[in-house]
Amino acid sequence: MPSISGQSILVLGGSSGIGAAVAKLALEQGVHVFIASSNSTKVAKAVETLQNAAPIAKVSGFTINLDTPRIEEDLVKFLTEITSNGTKLDHIVYTANSLNLKPLDQVTADYLSNSGQFGLVVPMLLAKLASRFLNPSYKSSLIFTSGRVAEKPVKGYTMGAAFGALLFGITRSLALDLAPIRVNCVSPGATDTEMWGNDEQRAQRLQMYTKIALLGKAGTAEEVGEAYIYLMRDFNNTGSTVSTSGGALIQ
Repeated sequence: MPSISGQSILVLGGSSGIGAAVAKLALEQGVHVFIASSNSTKVAKAVETLQNAAPIAKVSGFTINLDTPRIEEDLVKFLTEITSNGTKLDHIVYTANSLNLKPLDQVTADYLSNSGQFGLVVPMLLAKLASRFLNPSYKSSLIFTSGRVAEKPVKGYTMGAAFGALLFGITRSLALDLAPIRVNCVSPGATDTEMWGNDEQRAQRLQMYTKIALLGKAGTAEEVGEAYIYLMRDFNNTGSTVSTSGGALIQ
């Protein structure tokens, strides 16, 4: 498979969880990595951790709040800063999310109007800006993150399924609109990350998934992160969604 050594990648949501794993795996591929999230302390800690793991690697951290009405203006300013040396990015990976998912009986018109920032607004604006800040080549890509609930519904998570399935659809369509830049999506299943809560909560969920999962385990951030690296390296892949769910879709 082609090498991505020497390329540059931005991971939005790269200070923890799957995003941090993608950043680490990309550094191992010889990629210049930029990570960004809304928490400056977490970003600084993640950069330090990544740099310690790969002392000669190139990693930089930035802070951006994606949950703001000025998001397009802020994204332009942010991406301009990252590419200020005149070199465009090769990949943008979007793993940031906000779990403001309400059950059906709590859904209101106002909630629906204001709940699409992470699942629709930011992805579409990244796509709009991609041609300005990504190298115009089939070697470049924009990668979104969906989830198993969009492929195999879970009672009470209709809003999660809605935004997940939305990303499946726009991934295919944007692959046409942005070509030759490739657009793909990763759909993780149950993955052990900080999003599962504190140590005790994570241990409880791990125990639960160990009992019910087809493989007898939950996914790790590093395992799921490999799907993003694959999509960056497969220069012939666009408009697709890669599932990494431990067989949950066939149970």
